[in-house]
Amino acid sequence: MASIIPGFEYDIFISYRQKDNKGERWVSEFVDSLKAELESTFKEEISVYFDINPHDGLLENHDVEASLREKLKCAVFIPIISNTYCDPNSFAWEHEFKAFVELASIASFGLKIKLPGGNVANRVLPVRIHDLDASDIKLCESVLGGALRGVEFIYKSPGVNRPLRAKEENPHNNLNHTIYRDQINKVAHAIKEIINGLKTKPILPVEAKIQRRLESVKAINEQKKERLRLSARLPFIKLFFWIGTLVILAASVMAYPKIFKRGRDNAVDLSGEEVLNKAIEYYDVFHSWNNYYGKVKAINIRDNGTMYEEVVEINTRDGFYQRTSISGNDKVVVGIINGQCFSEINGESNPSRDIIKEWWSGGCDDLRRLKQHQYFELGMLMELQTSGLTLEKTVKTADFLGSECYALTFTCDTNKVKNNYFREGYWVVYLDPQNYSVKGYKLGSGYYVVCSGILDVNGIKVPICKSYFRTKDNSYISVEVFAKAE
Repeated sequence: MASIIPGFEYDIFISYRQKDNKGERWVSEFVDSLKAELESTFKEEISVYFDINPHDGLLENHDVEASLREKLKCAVFIPIISNTYCDPNSFAWEHEFKAFVELASIASFGLKIKLPGGNVANRVLPVRIHDLDASDIKLCESVLGGALRGVEFIYKSPGVNRPLRAKEENPHNNLNHTIYRDQINKVAHAIKEIINGLKTKPILPVEAKIQRRLESVKAINEQKKERLRLSARLPFIKLFFWIGTLVILAASVMAYPKIFKRGRDNAVDLSGEEVLNKAIEYYDVFHSWNNYYGKVKAINIRDNGTMYEEVVEINTRDGFYQRTSISGNDKVVVGIINGQCFSEINGESNPSRDIIKEWWSGGCDDLRRLKQHQYFELGMLMELQTSGLTLEKTVKTADFLGSECYALTFTCDTNKVKNNYFREGYWVVYLDPQNYSVKGYKLGSGYYVVCSGILDVNGIKVPICKSYFRTKDNSYISVEVFAKAE
């Protein structure tokens, strides 16, 4: 059952740690009680996504299915905040809580919406079942970008800190004086307020307010010019008066250069497709990426900080891909031609599997994936345009490593995307608002790429890209930098 708000997959997404649903199965009981309350709160049928058997721990090689990212397109995200939830090693924290905040922040409605009464609410509605440590609160608020509010289901008495039960044996001993039934009712009404807010207009971003102000000033300026033209036939003193007015207006603009500059940079009056086409024209005026051929050098950095170089050769028209690694006297070549994988080690074609493993740990599927990755990284805009991903119409502004950029958001449509590389979720490409050059991009919360310049390879502008992948300890390491091959 789809959401009652167009564009969302679900109305509510319940996120929790499996640890918190054992024994008394508190989370399952909460969801059942909430569903019953929603029945008496909404006229419409409210859809709730609740996975009764989720992944709990975060594995080193764990990846989120595209289907889960689609389910995260919900109106209201309810995390069950417990003693164990705020854990960077948990699936719920990393791939649900953080992923929703990032996805909602760049989507058309935004993370925060304006309620019918005028207040502003976060689409993350925390349900707290424990008093948290200060470090957990700080971690949670750093992701939310504000105070951790929500509805509390905490039973607290001297020496006790546990979830509130539907039927308490000694309800009056609860120092919080909360009643389970009332808290369920509060959650349902909070959801209703958020959904009613989404039914109206999205909250107006600060940049849009600045743009409106700029347009207002521009209109006033035009009126002043028209009056000045008409006043040319009036006495000189009246003409002098209007000139003085224009001088004051110009001085006002100079007094607030940052505001006016920011408004100009954020005037995104084009659709996502139009902005993407302008970016493609900047890089590839004749759309020649489909006939791209050339060599680039990939400078790789391992986890331990050691560095090695490889030469990548690509011919997009023929689907050719080759990666040559040279270390000392050893030369390893792997690649794909006519859809078939090939390898050569020190001049020996078709080496044994044991020798291949010594130099190339991945199989043919891994090599195809690597090819897809580097095809995208060199010709990202053309690849995104033809991959089948869904480009959001609304272009928003966002901060990317300290720069204010246009943010183009692409989401996966499994019915259209044939290339497995693009089934990994949503992509956000950050563009310079002046010339539409790529400043970088992100794939979910798994990795991001910084583009620091332009290579000219066979007349095609290729961004110089540096990739950062998330490691097990939640930090980032650089894995490759593209440069010109000699």
